Amino acid sequence: PKENWKEPLKVEMQFILLSILSVVEKLQTVTVYFLVTMKWKNVFVTWNPQDFCNISKLVLPVDTFWSPYIIIYEQVDEEKSLSRPFLTITHTGIIHTTQQHRVTITCSLEMHQFPFDTQTCLMTMYSFMNLAVDIILESSQTTEEVNKQSQVYHLTNGEWKFTNINIISVTESMKQSNGAFIHCSFNISMKRRPILYVLNLIFPTCALYLLDMAILFSTCSYGDKISFQLSLIIGESVLAVILKDILPTSSDDPPVIVIFFIGVFVLMIMGVLETCLLMQLKKK
Repeated sequence: PKENWKEPLKVEMQFILLSILSVVEKLQTVTVYFLVTMKWKNVFVTWNPQDFCNISKLVLPVDTFWSPYIIIYEQVDEEKSLSRPFLTITHTGIIHTTQQHRVTITCSLEMHQFPFDTQTCLMTMYSFMNLAVDIILESSQTTEEVNKQSQVYHLTNGEWKFTNINIISVTESMKQSNGAFIHCSFNISMKRRPILYVLNLIFPTCALYLLDMAILFSTCSYGDKISFQLSLIIGESVLAVILKDILPTSSDDPPVIVIFFIGVFVLMIMGVLETCLLMQLKKK
């Protein structure tokens, strides 16, 4: 939809993050729900509103005119974008179309500070069917505008809270075997709410260790002390299994909470050994 085919068509994009649906640490994936609005000009579709009962805007099926096909580079699941049956066109030839997306993207999650971690995921949009000489994708928003709009329209308030959206790589190109593509990227930063993990993992672990310390000062027999300490170790092992099901196995840098669990487990084992040693010394 341009007169000079040697000049690329300028397509402006607006991005609004509606929800962070899920984060799967094991698979290193994040599922997000967002809204993308695109605007471009079709120079072949203009009219004088005075000649048509002052009609200056029309809503037509999306297949009536050409529209850019946008894909997400980091997407790892099947396409789940919702239907966009209509577009809006003004008498000056400006076309608007809005599309909702529910997408699962791959994201390199840094789990060292779990559960007090902040993650940053990159989402890159580009038109796979058109090269950089045909289409230029660029954001019509500033970083402040995209954050403000996403805060206003954010739908859910779950485990993850997005803290910042940064627009990057707006004018850079992606090199492919068949040419270069202009892409628009968004860096989504989100922070985990740790209260559930503190109550379910960290607090019970501290309570078990305090009980293990307290039993050393009790007046019961050494056999009863060892039995109680072994029961505490079994309880600690159950919490460790729960933690193992959450954390990914591909992390080379162990999270701090894992080091904390290992330290508590070693101290509890040393408490059992200490009780056994005292029992042997008493027999002698």
